[in-house]
Amino acid sequence: MNGHGCKTVVSLSLCAAILGALASVVCADTKAQITDRMAKRLEAIKKEKADGKIGETFDGLVDAVKAQSLSDKDLKKLVEDENADRKAFYELGAKEAGTTPESFALSAGKRNFRAAKPEEWLKLKDGKWIQKKDLKD
Repeated sequence: MNGHGCKTVVSLSLCAAILGALASVVCADTKAQITDRMAKRLEAIKKEKADGKIGETFDGLVDAVKAQSLSDKDLKKLVEDENADRKAFYELGAKEAGTTPESFALSAGKRNFRAAKPEEWLKLKDGKWIQKKDLKD
């Protein structure tokens, strides 16, 4: 390959890298976009919690209280979408707070446990499900 061909390959590689970086920035959701999606799902989340189908986990996510409930495609999608947005929100929040996403998520999990209604289900660190009313502080 002559010198001109090498310059072309290097230039194209550089352009591809720049475009890839720009695409990741453009595709990244803002906190407002994430919270807007979560707000639109909130009533469905509340309903499934009230029905005892899903609950909060210690690490700030939601999960099906009974694994077989995830055979319901709509419920599975609701849980997946909510958790994807929560994880993205925790990433952004952790950057702002100067902490790790895991630490930020654990703080959110504690807050969600405190805010849970007595009949709602909570998944403890050991994987055991318990209703809030039965939780010993």
